[in-house]
Amino acid sequence: MASSKLLKERIESIQDTQKITNAMYLISSSKLRKARQNYQNVQPYFSRMRDTISRVVPHLPDEPVHPFFHEKNIQNPKRAYIVLTADKGMAGAYNQNLLKFLREHADANDRFYVIGQVGYRALLHKDPRLVEEFQYGATAPTLQRARDITVDAIDDFKSGKLDEIYIVYTKIQNALTSEPVMERLLPLDRAHLQPAPKGLGDPRGEVEMFPDAWTVFERTAPIYMHGMIFGAMTESYCAEQSARMTAMDSATKSANDMIRDLQLEYNRTRQGSITQEITEIIGGAAAVQTQE
Repeated sequence: MASSKLLKERIESIQDTQKITNAMYLISSSKLRKARQNYQNVQPYFSRMRDTISRVVPHLPDEPVHPFFHEKNIQNPKRAYIVLTADKGMAGAYNQNLLKFLREHADANDRFYVIGQVGYRALLHKDPRLVEEFQYGATAPTLQRARDITVDAIDDFKSGKLDEIYIVYTKIQNALTSEPVMERLLPLDRAHLQPAPKGLGDPRGEVEMFPDAWTVFERTAPIYMHGMIFGAMTESYCAEQSARMTAMDSATKSANDMIRDLQLEYNRTRQGSITQEITEIIGGAAAVQTQE
């Protein structure tokens, strides 16, 4: 059985850790509220962009095929994955689940554009040749950061460096659960953009486009992809803060349980020590009386 001094030191150490986990819980809770509010504020704009591009696509001619729709090297495409991880750990299985999902879907020859230090270090340890890092960090997402990633992705696709680009991120299912998902960024799926949104009428109806549908699409498509990336970044950030908040709440509760158990053990040890001291005093007194 541990001594009272050691038990007391351990209780104090756990209490110090508990203060840290509770503070991180409060910080993550605050960041999560702000991230959700930010996502709700910008979502209507990008939803409208999705509606707009759905109006434009039906007016594009079938030939020639626009580069954004062109599927190159179908047999052996050069793929790249934009992977959204966190800069920090202590978020439960948030990063591990995403990297496990990526390993299940990616091949050894694929390239990885990793946002976030946790994912970057993990893939770099696996094979440094496979990893190219975006110098944007995984802090709170911004429109400028998403725009920079979009420009890089489009440039690599147009130059022929890549045939397919996917984005891998964590999608929130509800208030308590989230899971990794993968969406294709390029080439665009024409069939996916074909249906007309409700309330906008016939997609092939009279729509005036100036100077022509090709030009309008050229201007609209990057904004649409920008919205996809920014939405993924915002949702991943929300999932990260939610996972960290849950993990820190669980850690704080576990610390409470440990402190309670250690306090009981400390009380038993202290009681045993006092009982032993009393026994020794009584024994000593009895020995003195016997000698007299």
